[in-house]
This record gives sequence, C-alpha cells and structure tokens, in this order.
Amino acid sequence: MVNIISLYLVMIMLTSCSSSLLLDKLRRQKAIAFVPELSTANQVAFDEGSPFRLTCAFLSNFDKLNVFWFHNGTVMQSFISTSISEEEDDSIESPYLVSTIVSTIEIEQAHFDMNGAYQCIAIHDDLTAQHSFDVSVKMHDANFIPTKFSEDAMITVHTYQTLFEPRSQTSLMCRVNHHEKDACTVRWFDPEDEPLDTLGEQTDLSLKNANFEDHMGLYKCQVCCGNQCRTLTSFVYPAGLDK
Repeated sequence: MVNIISLYLVMIMLTSCSSSLLLDKLRRQKAIAFVPELSTANQVAFDEGSPFRLTCAFLSNFDKLNVFWFHNGTVMQSFISTSISEEEDDSIESPYLVSTIVSTIEIEQAHFDMNGAYQCIAIHDDLTAQHSFDVSVKMHDANFIPTKFSEDAMITVHTYQTLFEPRSQTSLMCRVNHHEKDACTVRWFDPEDEPLDTLGEQTDLSLKNANFEDHMGLYKCQVCCGNQCRTLTSFVYPAGLDK
C-alpha cells in the first residue's frame, strides 16, 4: 500500500536536489493529519459474533501523541504520552521527524451494543486531528448474551513507521489497553529479530543516536494479554545529514 511516508522515502532516496526542498518543508511544518489509506472506512458493518476491528492512523511530526477513543460521545480509552528528551545534535538546526501513529480496537466478537459513532482523536499541545466512524452491527440472535465491552476490547497504539534526521533520541510507541493490563507483556525485537532490552522504558522503545547503517529496518512489538497476542511493526528509516 502506497502512502505518504513511502512517497517521502522515495523522493529522498531518488533526488538530492528536491530532497533539500522537502527536508526544509518537513522542518518548518508541524502538523497532525488523519491518514484514510491506513484506516478503517468511514462506515462499516459487522455481523454479530464476528471479529470487530477499527483502525485509525495519523501522520505527524511528533513521535508521541495523546490518543483518545470515544464511543457515542463517551471516552473508551486514552493514551497519554510522556515527554522525551528534546536535546538534539547542535550541528542540526532543526531536525525533522515524520511518523505514522496507528491505533486499533480489536474485539473477538461484535455485539449489537457496539453500534454507533466512534471517534479517534490525536493531540500534541495545541495541534489536533480527529476522525469519526459510523458502525452498525447486524443482529442475528435476540438471545445472544452480551459480554462486557471494556473487558473484550484490546486497544493498541503504536508507531507504524518513522523517518528522521540524526537525533539524539526518538521513540517508538507501543501501548495496550486491556482489562488484564497488569498481566500484559510487551517485548520489542530489532530488525534481526533479536529481543531488545527495554527495561526502564515501559512499553515504548527509545532509539538513541540512531543511524541508517545500524538501526534502519523493521522493528516488532509483541503484545500479549492472557491468550491474546498481537505483533505490531514499525519501519524505521534514520535519514542522513542533508548534503
């Protein structure tokens, strides 16, 4: 699937002249934008008892966002980011960062009370982007016994892919909300599928002084809650200094 980040990568790798203009633009602009190509359609229908999945993606110049999910106007879950060090290489006047942040609601069995309006919102300081979904669940059995929505849902937020100039530090998000959250485990793997020690970093992965040769590639975040496991991926592309 071609998306905005992929186009950025192609442009930077193929042209040195145009990349200079692109880098300048990326440095100047600070924004958050909803990405429909990576998200669920605006209107979606599920059969009762079938798997339920909603995905919301945002493109931003920040590696961490505050993400909120609402169902019929009520907050389902919030993911509040903590700040990371913003100290950068003094030789870089204003290093850029472009990340795609993806949040997904997954439920094994849809129920009729999951009908309605869903909204995802991404916030960084005074910048906001949001999107709404209209969900309908087709009811087949009037005697179907509902299970608790909050206990069924696994809601995750993770960095899908990120492109940045040399930075002293940047983060990859990997967060989960689950009714057994304390029993959830999060493990990170590097592009060689070797486990990474993230002790002290909670569930996010901090990349320090990342460079193209050593850090470019596909990182995996494995989230397991009880018998439910998900593997979330993040493609990392540390760009070099603009020449």
